Amino acid sequence: MKTAVHGVVVAGGDGILAGLGVAGDAALTPFAGKYRFIDFALASLAHAAVDRLDVAAPGPGTLLRAHLAGAARGASNLRRRLPTRIAGSFAGSRPERIAGALLGCRPLDTPAVTVVVTADHVLQLDVRRLLATHRRLGADVTLCTVPVAACEVGDRVAVDVGSSGRVRGVVRAPTGLVSLWTGDVVVSAGARAMLSAFSISGDVPLALDALARQLTIAAADVDGFWHEPVSVEAYYDAQMNLCTPRPQLDLYDPNWPVCPVGGPYGPAKVVADAAGRLGQALNSLVSDGALVHGGAVFNTVLGHGVVVESGAEVEDSVLLDGCRVGRMARVRRAVVGVGAVIGDAGEIGFGPSPAPPARTLASGLTIVPPTFEAALAVAGAAR
Repeated sequence: MKTAVHGVVVAGGDGILAGLGVAGDAALTPFAGKYRFIDFALASLAHAAVDRLDVAAPGPGTLLRAHLAGAARGASNLRRRLPTRIAGSFAGSRPERIAGALLGCRPLDTPAVTVVVTADHVLQLDVRRLLATHRRLGADVTLCTVPVAACEVGDRVAVDVGSSGRVRGVVRAPTGLVSLWTGDVVVSAGARAMLSAFSISGDVPLALDALARQLTIAAADVDGFWHEPVSVEAYYDAQMNLCTPRPQLDLYDPNWPVCPVGGPYGPAKVVADAAGRLGQALNSLVSDGALVHGGAVFNTVLGHGVVVESGAEVEDSVLLDGCRVGRMARVRRAVVGVGAVIGDAGEIGFGPSPAPPARTLASGLTIVPPTFEAALAVAGAAR
């Protein structure tokens, strides 16, 4: 008999773009212009045809509610209600949010396997393969992992995986190539209560070591795309990769579509200006509502409603929703915040450091925050 599968997407966490006009919930972080991180989590579970799909969040949030209302129109198994509230005591770290989601989301009436996908990163996950590994190994819990070099682990959790695929504990001094937990997990019905009730508010590695002694925990490597924005530079690099001829994430794969949530935007448009100067967009992603009006855009991601005016040049940049680049302005290697305005003939990424509140990071990447009023206006339009 087929075992029912319950899917849970866990929102929350601090977004990498704090101060750039993006909603505080990491799940709403823009990616590839028209998508949000949570869209990829929803796609992973929708493609697996889970029997029911819930979303859990530390708070309902107006923007998250609006986004889920739009997403529900394209996902028949997504419950059309507010996100399940994660209890305040579980609203901190990623493991805490997972535990809170397991406590708050009522499982299916039939015995179920629960697949928990966190929405604070981008993951192209074949959930069916993950479930097959979980069942083949007879696991109580299966952690989704990716192989990374030890130098890339940082504050994240690397696990010690035996030859059988079973997790023996946490690696505290990693060397070489290690298995890094992505934050996504499969939980069998019998282990759900123990995992959700387990105290993880302190030392997460210590808690996982203890769980590994009480439960059968397995590891299954991701066979698709994974990106965790540990810094603004890492987020920027992942966006720039999307502009290459052969990006690591194929957004055009008909077998793995990601459904964006529509907004009040018309189609993107690249046109000549009144003087006949051609608009150009090369190796770039141009989202709905964006207008390149006699300007030139190279290796750049344009968010919703971005305007690039006549004679402006933008290269190697990420322009978030609603920002405007004025006539004859130049922008290079920058992340420009929601609703920010680069004035006529302004320059970002050239010569000396920009005037505050814009700033240049040690990597040379320039960050241009929005004004509060501009960010609020764009957020209001999204509702």
